[in-house]
Amino acid sequence: MADSLALPSFLTDNAVGAALKDAYTSFSERRAALGLPNPGTLDNISREVQKDVLLSNFMFTGLRADLTKVFGMSPLFRVSHAFSMGGSSNMPPYNFSAMYGSPKVFLQGNLGSDGGLAAVGNYRWTPKLVTKTNTQVMPGGQGLMQIDNDYTGDDFSASLKAFNPSYLEGGLTGIFVGSYLQSVTPGLALGFEAIWQRQSMSARPESALSYGARYKADDWIASAQLQAQGVLTASYWKKLSERVEAGVDMNLQFAPNAAAALMGGPSRDGTTAIGAKYDFRASTFRAQVDSTGKVSCLLEKRIAMPIALTFAGEIDQAKQTAKLGLAVSLEIAGEELMEQQEKVEPQDMIPPPF
Repeated sequence: MADSLALPSFLTDNAVGAALKDAYTSFSERRAALGLPNPGTLDNISREVQKDVLLSNFMFTGLRADLTKVFGMSPLFRVSHAFSMGGSSNMPPYNFSAMYGSPKVFLQGNLGSDGGLAAVGNYRWTPKLVTKTNTQVMPGGQGLMQIDNDYTGDDFSASLKAFNPSYLEGGLTGIFVGSYLQSVTPGLALGFEAIWQRQSMSARPESALSYGARYKADDWIASAQLQAQGVLTASYWKKLSERVEAGVDMNLQFAPNAAAALMGGPSRDGTTAIGAKYDFRASTFRAQVDSTGKVSCLLEKRIAMPIALTFAGEIDQAKQTAKLGLAVSLEIAGEELMEQQEKVEPQDMIPPPF
């Protein structure tokens, strides 16, 4: 079987093939000797600020209650019921979710009372290659299909994504995104992202190219992205102490419009947000203020082992409005599962391909 998969001899047993093989081997050895770390993906180039410190992924309004039942830890299997009311988000009044995870497979399905359906299915082909699928059916009948292929190398990360790919119109339509992030020094990583999209065969295809950079020091991280549409984003994360983190995120847009064209130049619109995160023994507090006049805070408090409370508040100084949110989370697991979780060492656990 191995002989049938081997390359033909005329491709390897020649001077050109031997020279290329020697050059690639020498390059790989020198590259491995540098010991460069993996920089992460281009999508998460500023994850410490946007996904950990700032409140974009945590803020909510109204009342919410989450009830989770854990049936297994290895493999992971749990179901949850979510109830919400009085919120301004797109969450339905009731949402049912089921999750299954193993070292190679991750499955999750969400069904809302408004008829919305979402399904996630990930598979780890190798320790470095993961395929992720995300399917959503909106209450109005619209759908979304996303397929991601992520490869994590020793000192680089590559990704290929497809949004609503189709060939039913006689040609390729959809949105396709390819990204690559490479460590060039132990602290500096450079990358790019290419986008090709075509809404239909009657429309012309469009393409765009953006660039990104990330620098990681001992206790701070800086990143920046420049997109072809004229958008510049930059972030800075700082570890102030063992339990305190702070971050700054800036978004600057150079978008031309009709009014700006009459004045002889593009319009400039930008926002800046500053946030901090405090980790206490049984709680986490986040606070944020931005240049539009919004002041937000979020407190997550673990009352007991299965119960957690979350309080969120936001004040918009420009609009003179205020929003509040309160959530109660209850996670139920049997004593055997809790004992099993305590016995498992963190370094021995292989997480599912989230």
